[in-house]
Amino acid sequence: MRLACLSSRVLSFGTSVILPCLLLASATPQAQTSALKLAAIHATGQKRYSEAQVVAATGLQAGQVFGPNALNAAADRLGRSGAFEEVQFRYHPEGGQMAVEFTVKEAPKFHRCAFDNFVWFSAQELEDHLRKEVPLYDVLAPESGDLLNEIVVSLQRLLQSHGITAQVEHTQYGKLGSPDWEHLFTATGPSLKIQSVQFQGANGMEEAVLHHEALQLVGRSFSIVACRAYAAAAFVPLYRERGYLRVQIGNASAQVLKHANGTNEFEIQVTYPVTEGMAYDWERVEWSGNRVLAPADLDEAFGMERGSLADGKKIDLGWEAISKAYGKKGYLEAKLNPEPVYDNANRRVSFRAPITEGPQYRMGTLMLSGMPPTAARELQARWRLKTSDVYDASYLTDFLKKPILAGASGRMANIHTEVRPDRTRLTVDVSIRVD
Repeated sequence: MRLACLSSRVLSFGTSVILPCLLLASATPQAQTSALKLAAIHATGQKRYSEAQVVAATGLQAGQVFGPNALNAAADRLGRSGAFEEVQFRYHPEGGQMAVEFTVKEAPKFHRCAFDNFVWFSAQELEDHLRKEVPLYDVLAPESGDLLNEIVVSLQRLLQSHGITAQVEHTQYGKLGSPDWEHLFTATGPSLKIQSVQFQGANGMEEAVLHHEALQLVGRSFSIVACRAYAAAAFVPLYRERGYLRVQIGNASAQVLKHANGTNEFEIQVTYPVTEGMAYDWERVEWSGNRVLAPADLDEAFGMERGSLADGKKIDLGWEAISKAYGKKGYLEAKLNPEPVYDNANRRVSFRAPITEGPQYRMGTLMLSGMPPTAARELQARWRLKTSDVYDASYLTDFLKKPILAGASGRMANIHTEVRPDRTRLTVDVSIRVD
């Protein structure tokens, strides 16, 4: 029997291009391969994965009977996983048997996997289980493909093995339109009610303050995603208002406190890991790039006094005040890029704040609609920004604080406004419509 160096199949899963198998030999393929076995299986081209992971994902094992159909099925398996956009394989004689080499090109986009409410297992237990059962699992997963189904099935088996009645669901979770989303896996069915909230590492913050803020979580269904959002909206601002500008609150862990036999109801204790850092006092802002507003004017608008507590809420309001100060002078596109500079030795914080002021805008056209002509003339007369005046971004808000127009019933009419900057003419057209 004579076998040449054999090249088999090239699969491009982005374009679904398939090249036929090539088998060069003096006998029929069935006669040549029936007694051969796989001596070795190799993989190249992977970057995220190890060779062992790719080989395991093929489903092939050294010592099994060699056959092109099995290799084709293995290549299909890799492609359907979603982890690879292209798969090739070649096989050749080695020691009287056959060796195969898969060459892969990995998918361009992967996303982090998050496990929302698997309260019966630690994060490490979930990781260990999935890495054991799903060869291509490595915390991240491709945007689509069978690998996601493998994770769901593996988690389902884990739940069943512990007698937990639940169904595993997979969704894509993240801000609408953001490329930075997660694969979220959730166990649906059980009732997971939060009974208490604890904080690990919270030493500087008053414990009573944190627990009071956490009361709104008690009675809710446990979800890592919901707990993460709540921490960002409630606990982090509490710390920042007290000068803890570098506080970090990790993902909440859950512990089953109580479970009545024969029910699918669990009482949960939630624990947040907290890294507080230190509380800072305010030093100053080092402004740069500013031409329109002098440093003293910027400091006055910012409103923080040297030596006062570095209240994160006041700092955020300070940046808003700077943007408004520029807007009043027609600089609608002024951008700030503040960067904190921490002086841990003196427990103080300063900011470097480069400013890109952009162009100055002027008033364009005021358009009024949905009102009688007399009312339109009255409003036009009250509008003090004339065409070509420097546009004041705060003026429209102040203008609308006064009654615009009363309907026939005496109730205030619905007011709709639109501000349209023209970046070519550097003007702003304002529309006020009354329903």
